[in-house]
Amino acid sequence: MTWKTKNRLNSVLGLTLSDGQLRAVQVARSKATIKVVNSVSAALSLDLLDEKPELIGREIRNHLDAAGIHEHACVVAVPANWIMSQHTKTPVLSPEDLDSFLQLEAEKGFPYDAAQLQIARSIHRSADGTYVTQLAVRKDRLELLAAVAKAARLKPVSFTLGLAALPGVIASQGKGRITVAVESTGATLLVSAGGGIAAFRTCEAAIESAAGENLVDGGAVSRELRVTFEQVPTDLRGDLRELCLCGDAKMVDQLAGSLREWPDTVGLKVETGGPPGNRLADQIAEGIANHWLTPTGSEVEFLPPRPGRWSLLMARYNSKRLATAGLALGGAVVLALVAFGWQEIRLQLLRSEWRGMQVRAGVLTEIQDRIRDYRPWYDRSFPDLRILARVTQCFPDNGSVTARSFDIHHVANVTTVNITGTAQDDRALLRTQDQLRKAREIQGLKVESISGKIPAQFTFTFRWIGGSGS
Repeated sequence: MTWKTKNRLNSVLGLTLSDGQLRAVQVARSKATIKVVNSVSAALSLDLLDEKPELIGREIRNHLDAAGIHEHACVVAVPANWIMSQHTKTPVLSPEDLDSFLQLEAEKGFPYDAAQLQIARSIHRSADGTYVTQLAVRKDRLELLAAVAKAARLKPVSFTLGLAALPGVIASQGKGRITVAVESTGATLLVSAGGGIAAFRTCEAAIESAAGENLVDGGAVSRELRVTFEQVPTDLRGDLRELCLCGDAKMVDQLAGSLREWPDTVGLKVETGGPPGNRLADQIAEGIANHWLTPTGSEVEFLPPRPGRWSLLMARYNSKRLATAGLALGGAVVLALVAFGWQEIRLQLLRSEWRGMQVRAGVLTEIQDRIRDYRPWYDRSFPDLRILARVTQCFPDNGSVTARSFDIHHVANVTTVNITGTAQDDRALLRTQDQLRKAREIQGLKVESISGKIPAQFTFTFRWIGGSGS
């Protein structure tokens, strides 16, 4: 993994790789101004997730060389559909306790282990409290981007949220704004309030007409927009005044028409478009590069911090084992002498301590004997663990369907089980249901709910008729 550097550069390359398109914009700082030096836009023949990073990196390097771009430092916009988000109101805690609290929230809110995620946080405030939006990307995806950049002879100095780099998207405290970026491959919604990011999500945006033209799915995008708006806390929602629609010009016009009167009813002023003649991906590539060259830097950073000089020095020193062999040998001799002396003293102390607790030890021995006599009266068949083991056999081994909660209720002679979880694959979820229905110990399987797309949230309930020994 490449680490974030603290030193600001005078020139950097803004890079986007989403939707099979390469956008690269080189910007440079000259005195008090930042200007575009060179740029390139090209279609990639290889898929970022399906092909080897070396091949993709070589193709990117060919496009950069053809455009005469030789800058190595780059800022990469993470594809929006790779980013997951979670919004939390934080209590008043010390910095250490707050970090632990947010880690727990991340473990509960994201469908992956927190250790597998690189998490960035956006803090924002209202008169009623402080909020944090946690934005997470899988570390294996970031390692893939780093490998592609290395193969293209590039050095990433930042992995960031591209939409947040556009001018005005992150509004100042006391002002709020909703930005909807519409492209043929999907829509990205970013809500800024309280001086930070209050919500972030992506959804499908386009449907293909009979003539093969991409049309915006206005109903779907409008629904996601209204749901996102309602999920913003009331004290932050009052700051929202603008709704900016950007991206593909035709789709933006279609979406603006499908929204109808809803923006007016919630007090939002609709703005459409961006800089004329400039595609959204080009704006993002230029924006993330400009942000990196400014003192404030990126609003959202997914690149891990670089280890300090002291940590690197210690790692280098520890690797030279021969340099410490003599010191270790002398220390071992001294420690052996001290250990033998301390052992004798400790034995004497333990003998004295045993004499003081011998009577109590006899009482405990008698209690243990009674426990052995009455132990057969207790159930040792572990019925709940047997239920859990049987249900686990019905779930796929590849982790495409996972359970987040597993509740077992015993009422009289009826055992009811409730399972909630997430599914990364619809077919895997259906196979799991079939396996549960085929299990002879399971009866009356009901699918209480299935919501969302990828990942989908589900809830199953059923009766366990296997008995305690099944």
